This record gives sequence, structure tokens and C-alpha cells, in this order.
Amino acid sequence: MTSASQHAGQSARRLLRGESVADYAIRDALLRHPEYVAGTVLDLGCGSRPYENCFNGRVKRWIGADYPASGHPPALAVDLFADAMQLPLAGESFDAVLCTQVLEHVPEPLHVLRETYRVLRPGGHLVLTAPQYNGLHGEPQDFFRYTRYGLAYLAGKAGFEVREIEPLGGFISMFTFLTTIHFSPLRMRPIAGLWQWAGWKLDQMFPRPKDCMGYLMVARRAASPATSKQVS
Repeated sequence: MTSASQHAGQSARRLLRGESVADYAIRDALLRHPEYVAGTVLDLGCGSRPYENCFNGRVKRWIGADYPASGHPPALAVDLFADAMQLPLAGESFDAVLCTQVLEHVPEPLHVLRETYRVLRPGGHLVLTAPQYNGLHGEPQDFFRYTRYGLAYLAGKAGFEVREIEPLGGFISMFTFLTTIHFSPLRMRPIAGLWQWAGWKLDQMFPRPKDCMGYLMVARRAASPATSKQVS
């Protein structure tokens, strides 16, 4: 299993090889919370399944699901093409749901959270990331940005107990991420890698977590069905 300490040691190499600081921040957060992703896992909005290797040794079965028109290659990474707002899956069939950078692309995010709640077994966890700051992308299916309070509100409406909400990076890494998108010289190697790596390191020294790229949220379906309920 890839450990958080190994990940920290590889940070410069990953960023210098071209991984964006936004993707790196998600990977960093996931590796610090591996205990929530185990057993039978649904990767909702899986794309190329970039975070599957964060949980090697913990997962018995990994099911990748994505929207047919998402345009994420390769299709071989997708086990099931489906609409996240109406999953063709049996209830209480997964121990964990991983959903990274999907919620901004669905017009009815509460429907998605209610569907993840439905397919989770009692005691299972939803591990979700969503952006707070980002440029328009995946247009025209780019609808929302989320604060920590918005995510907590939606999770509660869907019936979840929120266990963790933590920022993805801070102001400096968010600044380096956005400037890399908008200024082409900063996308050239090795400039892009050095710029984003420096932003990530400076974030650790001078944290401003409220002005972050986004959030990771861990939410739990109550262990006893009798004690869990969804709010209409």
C-alpha cells in the first residue's frame, strides 16, 4: 500500500512530472484517510481511476462508474456507464463510495448524495471531493462550487453523518493552480512543476485554509438502519 509518508517523499517528483497541484492535493487527502475506503468500493465518476492505487491492499472489489458523455479516457477503466443521479445498482451493496470532483458537474447534487446513501451498506462511508475555486471546465455541465458548509448541508439532507471535512490545499496552492491554467508559460516544463511544487510547500508554511481549492468530505451512513433517516 502506498503510505502517506511515501507520498510526501514523492511530492516533488509527482509535481515535476506534471501532476497538477489540485490532483496532488486530492491524493494527499485520500492517503491520510485510507481507513474509510475498503471492501467493495464504488468509484463514482471514475474517469481513468487515478486514485485506485491509494487503497491497494484494502479493497476487495473496485467498480468504476462514469457518465457516458463524460469524455474521460480510457473507457476500459469504466465498469458501468450510468447517471450518478439515478444509479442502476442495488441498495446497500457497497462498503464505500469514492466520488472525486463530480458534484460540480451534476444539476441536482442532492440526488447524487441520496443515491450514494442508498447504495451504501449501513456503516459505510462516502469519501467525496468538490471544488471551492476553479475555472469553468467540462462545459456546459459545470454548475456549482462548494464551501464546507454547503457540503455539510447537502450531506445532512441526504441522511449522512459528516465525519470529516478538510481543505484541499490553501490560498497559495490555489493561486498557483489557477495561474498555471490561465498563463501558458507556466504550463511549460519544468516551470509548471516547480511553480506548483513551490505553491504547495509555501501553503504548508503559511496556511490559509479557508481560501482553498476545495474540500474532502467523509460522510457515514448510520450503522443501524433504524437510527438513520433522510430529510425531505
